[in-house]
Amino acid sequence: MAGYDDPKHEGNSEKYHTGKKCIEGCGKPAGTLWSPHWCFECNVKRINRINEQFEQLISASTGP
Repeated sequence: MAGYDDPKHEGNSEKYHTGKKCIEGCGKPAGTLWSPHWCFECNVKRINRINEQFEQLISASTGP
């Protein structure tokens, strides 16, 4: 695991909660080491989505 996707990682602890709710509207507490706006679960989805987009860009730029 890279850390962002490990629920036991220090960066996903309550220490980083901002007192606000997740920007995705799920109602969970926002705040991780990686962003103050998303809860742990939504942040994992967000970072995975970004990683997938980068992978697609890299594949498209290198071509067959």
